[in-house]
Amino acid sequence: MAFCIMYNIRSRFDKNTMCVPLMNFYESFTELYNSVNDINKFIEKYKNNDGISPDDTNIGLIIFNHSKKIIDISFSQNLGIDKNKVNEIANKFINNNFTVNLSFPKTMF
Repeated sequence: MAFCIMYNIRSRFDKNTMCVPLMNFYESFTELYNSVNDINKFIEKYKNNDGISPDDTNIGLIIFNHSKKIIDISFSQNLGIDKNKVNEIANKFINNNFTVNLSFPKTMF
């Protein structure tokens, strides 16, 4: 069993959902920012869900609405998630005129 972060990408009329292993989260979140002008690049890279199985646990959700420039990020468990790194990447979106809603769990685990 592994932990993953679920991405729900909405771009125009398309919706794509993918789960990225926690160990690839920071890379994928940075890649999302770098692909903001070509979101299909991000979708192509992460849509295969390699390494994800039905027994894996989703510990976070990122809803990305490209046309409305909104990102909702919510974590259900900390599990070593570095809030500073998440905030650093989220601030890049904010500086690019995105509205970012960010929620971390109140508990340590």
